Amino acid sequence: MSNVGKKLRMSQIFRGDGRSLIFAFDHGAFMGPTKGSQDAGRVLAEVIGGGADAVMTTLGIIKNYAPSLARKGLGWILTLQDRSPQTVVESVSTASRLGVDAVKLFVTMGTENQQRELEVLWALTRAAEDYGMPVLAEMYPVKSEKTPNPLDPDNIRRVSRIAAEYGADLIKTFYTGSVEGFRTVVEACPIPIVVLGGEKADSDLDFLEAIASSIKAGGSGAAVGRNIFDHPRPGKITEALAAVIHQGVKPIDAVRLLT
Repeated sequence: MSNVGKKLRMSQIFRGDGRSLIFAFDHGAFMGPTKGSQDAGRVLAEVIGGGADAVMTTLGIIKNYAPSLARKGLGWILTLQDRSPQTVVESVSTASRLGVDAVKLFVTMGTENQQRELEVLWALTRAAEDYGMPVLAEMYPVKSEKTPNPLDPDNIRRVSRIAAEYGADLIKTFYTGSVEGFRTVVEACPIPIVVLGGEKADSDLDFLEAIASSIKAGGSGAAVGRNIFDHPRPGKITEALAAVIHQGVKPIDAVRLLT
């Protein structure tokens, strides 16, 4: 099988420096129109104008907004809703017809459904190979009796490596909280890892510092949702994030872009 299709699509998501700022805008599929996301067209335009490298979103958002917002160098990632291995072939076919650059699957680790969700991931990566379609695995570990601290570096390293072994092409997961801990995650994983933005941060500076630390540890960027669309200035916080991720701007300097 040729990897040309995957390489071309991945180049739409990642810049030449091997990093990416992904706008995660798929929350509406399970939360509805949350604060800051009601006017989807306005938010998307601001964020894309602010320098996002890719948009990770739903079928409906892509159908309704991507045609007017598409531009050279902007990647589109379709969030899938599959819960069965039997449906993934049609989903990848749909993604290919849409012209997106990757598909994303959410995988919860540490629950009774873990093995079933990994089976869906396995089926998806096999189906995606036939289309040259990259797969983004969002590896989301949860607290359990066996895993009291799901964000422990050992656990994040484990779930990230599992995603790579199952054939994913890039990973979205938690930052471990320290450069040293996250570096062990990156070093044990052969594919790019972008950190998720998580809950709305209380401080822009603290949030930018966490992203900068993940980059210092060898991370490949960030996939940020609420900390962009629920920000008073979505375009400006995107600009600040892009400066930290791609230009190495210090967070204390990047935060000044918000004024």
